[in-house]
Amino acid sequence: MDYEKLQVELKRIVELTEALPESYRIKCFEILLNNLLYEERADRLGAARIKPADKDLHGGKDEETRLPLTAQLRVFMMRNKITDEVLNSVCFYADNQAHFIKEPPAPSVAEGQIQWALLLALKGAIEANSFSVDPEAVRSVCQDKGFYDSTNFSSVFKRESYKKLFKGLLEPQGEPQQISLDGEAELASLLRLMAGSN
Repeated sequence: MDYEKLQVELKRIVELTEALPESYRIKCFEILLNNLLYEERADRLGAARIKPADKDLHGGKDEETRLPLTAQLRVFMMRNKITDEVLNSVCFYADNQAHFIKEPPAPSVAEGQIQWALLLALKGAIEANSFSVDPEAVRSVCQDKGFYDSTNFSSVFKRESYKKLFKGLLEPQGEPQQISLDGEAELASLLRLMAGSN
């Protein structure tokens, strides 16, 4: 058992649960701690990272396409009241990667960049238990999806209304950045919109 890793993860769980309303803290802490201990045990045994008990949470979908509910993702879902149904209507999981079924309904290039940045943070939470986004990954997706404006790409993330969505500035060739609580709320609204359940 890697006690240093457990200590770091336990500290993150405490930080996450302290940000929740008091009535949710104990239950959330229990869920996240159980998930962490299960993941540690599964890593040692080489087993799948998804608990059999999670089968009901995912509507009985095949294990290969079920989204792994990482600790970060569970907290996000609880804090923003996002259901499995909403997540599963927007993306699925295959070959250890999250894939989007639907694309964001961005009315402008700038909003498209922001929406894809938030979705890529969700992808990071699903695949690596971290709500962070790499600016170059955003650039690449925006180029593919037609939301890239080479002159204004980085300036969009500096706008006051968008800057608050991330804990740091998304800069070209910059470090990956975590989304903020405002970013989580914006992502939750986007997921509901994409799922058609606003």
